[in-house]
Amino acid sequence: MNDDERLRAFRELIPATGAGIYLDTAYRGPLPAETLAAMRDADDWELRVGRAGEGRDADVAQTRDEARAVIAALIGADPADIYLAVSRPHGAIPVVDPDTGTVQRAASVVDATLAVGAIPIDVATLGAGLIYFAADRWLLAPEGTGAIWGREKWLRDAELGRTQVLGLARSIGWLEMYVTLPWIFERGAALTRRLLDSLAATGGVELLTQADALANIVVFRVEGWSIEEALAELRSGVFAIIGANDSGDAIRASVAWFNTEEEIDRFAEAVAELARHTPETLPRKPTLLVH
Repeated sequence: MNDDERLRAFRELIPATGAGIYLDTAYRGPLPAETLAAMRDADDWELRVGRAGEGRDADVAQTRDEARAVIAALIGADPADIYLAVSRPHGAIPVVDPDTGTVQRAASVVDATLAVGAIPIDVATLGAGLIYFAADRWLLAPEGTGAIWGREKWLRDAELGRTQVLGLARSIGWLEMYVTLPWIFERGAALTRRLLDSLAATGGVELLTQADALANIVVFRVEGWSIEEALAELRSGVFAIIGANDSGDAIRASVAWFNTEEEIDRFAEAVAELARHTPETLPRKPTLLVH
């Protein structure tokens, strides 16, 4: 199976990729069908037999161990140093700046949410004492799930529900075993560079992302357009699923391995079309009349 065939097969297993050009993974990633099916099966089982049966606690503990194992493999860590989490530790510095998409120097406590699953992260080389990341972005896990790596004695697992932990483990395991991390990182980097280069060559587009410190996010503005106007046109014109950066002063396109080259090129051309016009001069598509 070649890369195009692999990509088509994987995209079929992530139905949201067919809803539009999915470029908002930095806000929330799509959910794989396999993850949702596993979570539904677990919920159905508990609906039929209850949540207090013999062996349930052992099953929950095993699921947590599986989640820790796949997370540890993802960042080159010992599973014993992985803790399931729901919120970011106070004072964590983001590895990837959410406003510019630029990779930053690590601090002692870092938020790797916009890095883990998008670019290679290794705890041995990152130089931080504590690393947190939400798992519902590039790791395609359920909302409200995440993890902390650290060796502090005060760290404890958050009280995530069994279904959440199962979904977390299933999404990351699926990415590691079937999609494979090297392919994810290589493809994501190439697609991000493709978009960055296209926008850099487009007059009227201001890039905020540094080309020499690139993650999987490209942040930009279009001259003559407010952020709200540009987003509205991109969403309606090419069905881009996209949002603003955290500060709300620029457009943030977060690229993932499941995007296609055609989608990236179509989105870049849509941005170029905006840059050639103003909101007043942009040609309007004819309105469909329904009789």
